[in-house]
Amino acid sequence: MKTPFKRIGIVGFKDKSADLVHALELVGAWAKVHPEIKFCAINTLGALIKKPIVAVKQSELHKMDMLLAIGGDGTVLSAAHIALGHNTPILGVNVGRVGFLAESRVEGLTKTLDDLLAGDFSTRERMMIDVAVYRGKKCIARQTVLNELHIRPHMPERMVNVNVAYNGTQLTEYWADSLLISTPTGSTAYNLAAGGPIIHPNTPAVVLTPVAPSSLSVRPLVLSLTDKKMQIKSAVDGSLDLVFDGRSFVEMKQGEYVTLSESASVTTFIRMRHTGFVGALREKLGWTGKPRLA
Repeated sequence: MKTPFKRIGIVGFKDKSADLVHALELVGAWAKVHPEIKFCAINTLGALIKKPIVAVKQSELHKMDMLLAIGGDGTVLSAAHIALGHNTPILGVNVGRVGFLAESRVEGLTKTLDDLLAGDFSTRERMMIDVAVYRGKKCIARQTVLNELHIRPHMPERMVNVNVAYNGTQLTEYWADSLLISTPTGSTAYNLAAGGPIIHPNTPAVVLTPVAPSSLSVRPLVLSLTDKKMQIKSAVDGSLDLVFDGRSFVEMKQGEYVTLSESASVTTFIRMRHTGFVGALREKLGWTGKPRLA
C-alpha cells in the first residue's frame, strides 16, 4: 500500500525548541527528495521553515490529508482541535517530555516518513466528549474535548462543590479542589497526576477524578457515556470555571449546568507498526517490573 497522504500539515508551537527546529530541518530535507508530497506548516512556524515547506493559515490545515504534530501532548491536542470535524488523521512527533500521544521521536522522523510513504502504518480512533452548558433549556456553550473537562472554582480560594447526576439519577456530591472528567486518552494526563486510573484507549468509558477531595471515601469512578449522559451543577452559590483540554474555558454561573455525552466525533491517530499503548506505558512511565537481584 502506498501512502494516501499527498498533503501534510505541520503543527508546532514550541518555537524556541532546538528539537522542533531540527525536526523541521529533517522534514524539509525529506520533502526535497519526495516532491510529490506537499508540506504546509502553520504560519506561526514561518520563521523556522525553509522551502519546500510553505507557511499557511490554520484554516488551510483543514484541507490537509494528515497533520504532523511536532511537540508535546499539548501540541497534539491543538492538532486534534484543528482536525475536529474534518476527520484528519494525526501523527505526533515528540519533542516534549513524556508525550503519550506521540508515535515518533525526532531522531526517528526520517524513517517514520519513509514508513508513511510505504504505507507501513495503521490508524486508531480515540473517543471524545461533547460538553454543553445550559441556562435553563438554552444551550449557551458547546465544546468537544479529547482529554478532559476540568471543573474548578472561579474564585481560586474556594473549593468545588457539585452535584453529579448519571443518566437521570443522582450519583453523588463532590467537594474537592476541582473535578476532572477524563477520556481514556486523558487518563494519562492530568488524571494520572491526580491519582486517577489509566484506561486503555479502546475502552469506551470516562473517569471522574476529584482533585484533593475533602472526604477520604471519595475515589475515582469509571463510567460509560455510551448512550448515557452526565449532568453536573453547582451545589452552592458561586461560579465555576469549565476548562476544556487545558486550552480554553467558560464561566458556568449559578443556576447553569453542564451535560456530558460521548461524541459522535473521534480523533484519528496514525500508529506506526512498531508502537503500541502497552509499550508506551513501559517506556513513558519506566515500568520495569519487580526488582531484580544483582
